Amino acid sequence: IAIPENGANSLALILCTVRDVLGIEYCPMLPDVATILLTHMPESYVFVTIREMINDTSHFLPVSQKDYYSWCRTYELLVKKLFPPTHKVMEKCGALTPDGLEPIFKRFFVTILKREDVLRFMDIFVVEGCKAIFRMALSLLQLVKSDLKSLSHLTDSESWWNEIRYRTLDPTFTFKKHLDVMYPRFEKVVRRYPKRKVLRRAMKYNEKWALENMPIYIDETPPKPMGFKSDKCTLAKPASIRSNLAKWLPPSLKATKLDLIYSTEIHGRSLAAFYEKCKRSKNTIVLIEAFTGRTNTTIGMFASHAWNINPSSYGDGECFLFRANPDPKCFNWVPDFSGSMDALEDQAAREQFMVAKNDFIAMGANTDGTNGLRLDGDLVQGESHPALGFENEPLPGGNHTTFDVGVVEVYKLIREVDGKSVGHDENRVWDLEGL
Repeated sequence: IAIPENGANSLALILCTVRDVLGIEYCPMLPDVATILLTHMPESYVFVTIREMINDTSHFLPVSQKDYYSWCRTYELLVKKLFPPTHKVMEKCGALTPDGLEPIFKRFFVTILKREDVLRFMDIFVVEGCKAIFRMALSLLQLVKSDLKSLSHLTDSESWWNEIRYRTLDPTFTFKKHLDVMYPRFEKVVRRYPKRKVLRRAMKYNEKWALENMPIYIDETPPKPMGFKSDKCTLAKPASIRSNLAKWLPPSLKATKLDLIYSTEIHGRSLAAFYEKCKRSKNTIVLIEAFTGRTNTTIGMFASHAWNINPSSYGDGECFLFRANPDPKCFNWVPDFSGSMDALEDQAAREQFMVAKNDFIAMGANTDGTNGLRLDGDLVQGESHPALGFENEPLPGGNHTTFDVGVVEVYKLIREVDGKSVGHDENRVWDLEGL
């Protein structure tokens, strides 16, 4: 059944927020779990529920490829121990491989059970976590226990799970009766199903197997260029520049597009206008046209905090310097863990991420007072020196440490999923106060 447009938008918002706020890049079960929760909860409640699942020690969801393969291996060994004849048939048709177990550990039983049964199982899952998943997956094998001979001809995992599905869709199958199989009353039988602590130890033990057997993907696809909203931008128009920016941004900001908020061509060439337009926007990209003789270069910096006049330096290690064109390079900040006396003496300069004064702005610093990138108060002259922490080369290239400033543009970031600005308190994805 197709998801309606508003439901698809809500699901996309949930998935993007889990990725951007919680940093979860891999969770194969999440789309189906989120979809089910959205049928009974508003978006904010779904996000909070998923957040608690991910933070809980009961292992509600596999949140890495290692977790997924470890769960699959644990299930395979449990089937082998509890149902040896069934294990042989499932192993023969590939139903115990990580790909073969997709109906359980990726699709959350939605391709096996009736919709109302999936919803009832969700009630159990939100209380018990992965223990409920393993109990359900093991108890479903009881449905075919007496028919193994007739199933020995199966050659693929899809056929195996179709056989399970035929039985769960049968009118004689009821979820209420199946609960007696999942949670038998006789103590001798109860021991057949592993308890939460046993599952946790087994999954931990199988992590080594997971690391040895899971595929390692190297994504060689060129990054998609960032989109942009304003047709007045000039320095960000080349697709190659926007493609590199997409590659250099922190993972939580990759699904965004550029929105021009300041340009010397539109708002005037002054630091006062720069601060006025940028003071409310965190996570901004500053692009600068640098002239050294007859050569012009596009350089810039990413600021994690809003540009405001500040008596002391501020920002954090997400800031970075870059040369966008030609010879694009990114220079991320790296802390010094050597513990040497020189490192301790340089620490204050190393942590001057952003400097915003009445007469200049800068990013990165050295003990001699030079900066990784600095623009004067009139936005006419600039300089760039190798800076502590960023370890950058002079950004204009050719060992040029000073340059004339052409166009300066500042872009804030807009989320692709909902078109709202990143880093504005009034534009949070949703208000979680009171939950």
